[in-house]
Amino acid sequence: MSNIAAEIILHPKVNQTLAVLATTVGRDKVTRLLQYLARLLAWSLLQRGNVGEAARWNGLKGGLANGRKVMRLFRPAEFLQSAINLAQRPVTTLKGPAQVAHIAQIGRQIGYAGFHTTDMITWLSSIRFLKYDKLKTDRIQRLMYKFWFAGVLSSLVSSIASLLRLRADSRRFALSTEVAKREEKEGKDLEAASKDASDRRERGRALLAQRETIISQILSDSLDIWIPATGLGLVNLSDGTLGLFGVITSCMGVQAQWNKHSAAGVRKTK
Repeated sequence: MSNIAAEIILHPKVNQTLAVLATTVGRDKVTRLLQYLARLLAWSLLQRGNVGEAARWNGLKGGLANGRKVMRLFRPAEFLQSAINLAQRPVTTLKGPAQVAHIAQIGRQIGYAGFHTTDMITWLSSIRFLKYDKLKTDRIQRLMYKFWFAGVLSSLVSSIASLLRLRADSRRFALSTEVAKREEKEGKDLEAASKDASDRRERGRALLAQRETIISQILSDSLDIWIPATGLGLVNLSDGTLGLFGVITSCMGVQAQWNKHSAAGVRKTK
């Protein structure tokens, strides 16, 4: 029995799970998944008239949300630092979609810095550390939703522009590959052509990986943007819909963290 327990505890997937949870980002993604799952379940139970059970899940949702706020206390500095680093790169050196993506990415960092700052202030007010009246707290909360919406919208613009730039890069790559293959058939520089073929395969894989990352980000932002939009009153989606969107994007975030720590899930061989 003890051997079975040890085998389970020392399993590579447990190692990988612990590696994800050992990071602040990993813990936040997992907690966010549970938070939006609780929101979805609370809405579902309320629709069935089960008020008592719905209250339990609503309580869990609120507790997890507060826990995430504590974990994100110092994140505004992180986003501001990223914005400054991006702004230090001359925009004039970029052209077309790359320039749009760069400017939008700066907007994203500023938007999220503002969101986390105002979110922190509303949390400090909710625990009565800051003595704000309800009217002032509501104004700050609305400002929080505006920053959140602006951040996600900027992220969408940046991702779409990056996808357009990547499409142009892919066309150039396909053209250069076609020329290289033609040269190989003509028997020119066979040794160099062999090395170039290997480089092209690596470049092709890198372009595909970038495309998958960008499309995943676009999908995530396309769902997440409805949460602050509802908070601002721009749309009126139910808690169930927002909970479902949150669960989907949280699963995507957890999956990304899981893949990032895949090395921890490889069983070591003696």
